[in-house]
Amino acid sequence: MKPETLEVLRARWQRLRIYRYRGSVLVDYRIFRNYIRIESKQRGT
Repeated sequence: MKPETLEVLRARWQRLRIYRYRGSVLVDYRIFRNYIRIESKQRGT
């Protein structure tokens, strides 16, 4: 992944954790998996 993508992911991840979940590893995994799925759809792969 590009550094810009990682930075966006990190910022989004922190926002989701602070505002919605305060969560566990499973929540982190779900956020990450969903982000990857969305990114791959946008790129058409």
